[in-house]
Amino acid sequence: MQMSHQPDTTTPDGPVYPLNYAHTFRRMWAGAIDIGLLLMIVVFARWVTGNNAFSGPKTVLQDFIILFGYMILFTGLRGQTPGKMVAGIIVVDDQGRLPGVAVAIPREMVGRFVAVAALGLGLAWISLDPKRQGWHDKIAGTYVVMKPKPDRPKRPARGGGGSDETRSRHRPWRSRRSR
Repeated sequence: MQMSHQPDTTTPDGPVYPLNYAHTFRRMWAGAIDIGLLLMIVVFARWVTGNNAFSGPKTVLQDFIILFGYMILFTGLRGQTPGKMVAGIIVVDDQGRLPGVAVAIPREMVGRFVAVAALGLGLAWISLDPKRQGWHDKIAGTYVVMKPKPDRPKRPARGGGGSDETRSRHRPWRSRRSR
């Protein structure tokens, strides 16, 4: 049985992805990439503002907008943060569609807070759950699944076939005398 690499169907609302749940380690890899990118954003923002960004109670609102905006907008609009793009995973609803911003807000703001505030148990739950949902996924009704790779045209096999004459033409380092 050949597995299709395209989304199951495409509807007017967008593609529908198969619910092939992403492995815990792939999600951790994506999270590590996102944390690294967010740290780069923080360092850059502090450099640009002369160390005024992310520097205490007076900047809480802007810090909040930057950090949660990153997660909410990427997840809501594309179903993927940059880390998830690299890891080849995507956030979908129970129908396999992109969640949208209205679902990403409770997932990222409420769900993540609860999952992390419980000493990370809500994130560790991903490895225990049969559908690999963390508490933030359960709160929002989302799943993190493998994003199918686009089908690519098959290339002809290299070498190993054809006549001796064909093989010698494709190996210019081989002189005709050595045959």
